[in-house]
Amino acid sequence: MLLTTGGTIATEVDGDGIARHASSGDDLLAASGYGEVLVDDLMTIDSAEMTPQRWQQIAASVRGHVARGATGIVIAHGTDTLEETALWLALTCAVPVPVVLTGAQRSGDHPESDGPGNLRDALTVAASGEALGVVVCFAGQVYPAVGIRKVDLTAPNGFAGVSPVGQVRDGQFVRLADSPSAFLGTVTRPALPRVDVVSLYPGTDGVALDAYARAGAQGLVLESMGAGNANDVVIESVSRHIENGIRVVVTTRVPGGALAAGYAPGQKLVDSGAVMVPHLRAGQARVLLMAALATGSDLVSVIERLG
Repeated sequence: MLLTTGGTIATEVDGDGIARHASSGDDLLAASGYGEVLVDDLMTIDSAEMTPQRWQQIAASVRGHVARGATGIVIAHGTDTLEETALWLALTCAVPVPVVLTGAQRSGDHPESDGPGNLRDALTVAASGEALGVVVCFAGQVYPAVGIRKVDLTAPNGFAGVSPVGQVRDGQFVRLADSPSAFLGTVTRPALPRVDVVSLYPGTDGVALDAYARAGAQGLVLESMGAGNANDVVIESVSRHIENGIRVVVTTRVPGGALAAGYAPGQKLVDSGAVMVPHLRAGQARVLLMAALATGSDLVSVIERLG
């Protein structure tokens, strides 16, 4: 089953040089040359318009198609927020068939469009029958949902952050490693916990943290400087919000490396009750915190296992 949601894979560039949606799922399938696959054109949006409610719509569609006999699911998705959708599905949508997200870095009418090849590879993975859970297939590489992130705007394989669990070689899926389950629990309600991201910079104050708390945030992700560091004004604000019941996790704006509280400011955050997320960066850390809150999971143990 091919579910389409929009994204670069379904676009063509108009006379003004702007990529706009132009292709249906049947069009994408025809361009891939894969063969007969059932198609569900679920939505047509730029992935910047993706929302938690739309994650739930995708999850419900996946569960529904599997209940009706689908043996593999491919989701064509824009790359800007593919990593968040993939993780949400991995955390909250357990089905006994492969669920493979893919997309494209180049529009469908580009002379070297990568969409048809990516879709063909993703369909190959979905048809393999392997117990993979939710994965991302891009440029022949197959990645687990947990830890993947977009790192390049134009490169054919714009994703990194985690080692692949498989590859597509000569039209066949080759498994390289296990893909451990990330499932926390099924979430069916449309209203999800509000979790916001605050990016720190020299001179940050508590204004954004306070505003999100007033708006009803149940969780906050602090995108810290360096090894989990923040100034005293931010630390005081974080401590106050934790005392009021808001969960706070800490990531870093640094692209690589495992985060740990190695300096006094980071330790102060931990002492206040904030939880360091070692490997996930802000986008996926937010999804992880949302899913932990929505499923009533113990946040520390979830981060120890998946963060």
